[in-house]
Amino acid sequence: MKKKLEETSSDEEESVADDSENEDELDLAGSATESDEDNVDEDETTSRKKTKAELIEEQIHSKYEQLKGTRLYVRFPHKLPLDSQEFDAKVKSLHPLITKAAKPRQKHARFCLVEFKSKKDRDKALAEIKVSIESDAAYKGIFISLPKTDSEEFVNELVARKQQSLEKKKSKNLLKRASKQVQRKEIFTSSVVITNLPKTTSVAQVRNLFETAVDIQIKPGKGKYRDSSAATVTLPTTMDARNAVKRELSIGGTKLNLRFHTQQQKKRTGKILKRKANNGESPQIAKQKKAKRTIKADK
Repeated sequence: MKKKLEETSSDEEESVADDSENEDELDLAGSATESDEDNVDEDETTSRKKTKAELIEEQIHSKYEQLKGTRLYVRFPHKLPLDSQEFDAKVKSLHPLITKAAKPRQKHARFCLVEFKSKKDRDKALAEIKVSIESDAAYKGIFISLPKTDSEEFVNELVARKQQSLEKKKSKNLLKRASKQVQRKEIFTSSVVITNLPKTTSVAQVRNLFETAVDIQIKPGKGKYRDSSAATVTLPTTMDARNAVKRELSIGGTKLNLRFHTQQQKKRTGKILKRKANNGESPQIAKQKKAKRTIKADK
């Protein structure tokens, strides 16, 4: 019996989750905008935008307050039909007062939520279906009860889950942004790569753009830039490189694309990691020692 109740509880929570997912996302931005418009003439010290957490709490409570007393949870002894029309017909055959049946997201579910026009209809159907379950063989194995969302405590749990999910998403985005900033700092080098150069571009033309360049190398472009040339320009400092990638440059009317020469940084990072893996030794020395150990082992 305990196991049966646990399954029912789990199924109903999944049904509530489906009910939440099938509806449009909470219009948090829209609500905030309406609040702003309503408070235009109010004192700035008393008017403020609601936080997303506050909007979530307000809208979830509002939603389930409207639905309270109009729904029932139903679990069938067998899997429900996959076809929407068959599903609708089967569920509505339980009682003529059922106006809507919410199809679960799960492909082979045995449970669903049904809706009624009013609390009076809901209570009447609940009592009559319970009688049918005890007396009619066609209702054998069916379980019916009030939905968990009629409970204020459960709705508060839903609010807490949604707010926690929002906080996790926010933290994840902040962490991702911080990681990107760290990566940007790590890729700063004194070299920049210029793509989309006209094929006839000379070193002298590039030199005119970067008068302090330490070195300039021009090579044929690759990939989507194969019809143009590319140049690697080494500047005196990383600060010069940072300023260079911010500039909008062109040659012969062709706009140039500038970025940091990260390939050099990747190679350098790779070598450092290999040294760490080999206890500070260079890959070549580590390879030689490994070969000597293999020869000794063969002897």
